[in-house]
Amino acid sequence: MPKIENVQREATVFELKPWKSIHDTITKPMVTGLGPMEIPESALAMGFAHITAPDILGSPTHIHPFDQWIYLLGAENFADFDADIEFTLGEEVLKIDYPCYIFVPKGTKHCPLNIKRVGKPFIFIDASITQEASYQALNNKE
Repeated sequence: MPKIENVQREATVFELKPWKSIHDTITKPMVTGLGPMEIPESALAMGFAHITAPDILGSPTHIHPFDQWIYLLGAENFADFDADIEFTLGEEVLKIDYPCYIFVPKGTKHCPLNIKRVGKPFIFIDASITQEASYQALNNKE
């Protein structure tokens, strides 16, 4: 898997360099800000993907030692969301067909994110505030 190779342009500005997802259904390049791996004073790591087809992301079910936020937004108009998704959070399977964000508290079992149907492309954003999350993104792991 290719490494994320963002380019530092200013002391606190990084150019996001695209990289290819491990998922064949994600055909457009992804971008990821690595937070403290790039800017030591920062703790925010965020990854962005353009989703156009059904897939299963984040499998198997797992736990992180940090909080995580997952955003699902319409790609052209954030509020125009046309997809059917099931997301395992703890013991629940959430059924999502609307734009949202999902808060995953540290230590909570979660995933997979089962994208069952995509009527219109949408944006998937994964955000965490921690050095562990940045290290995980740097090593291109889910």
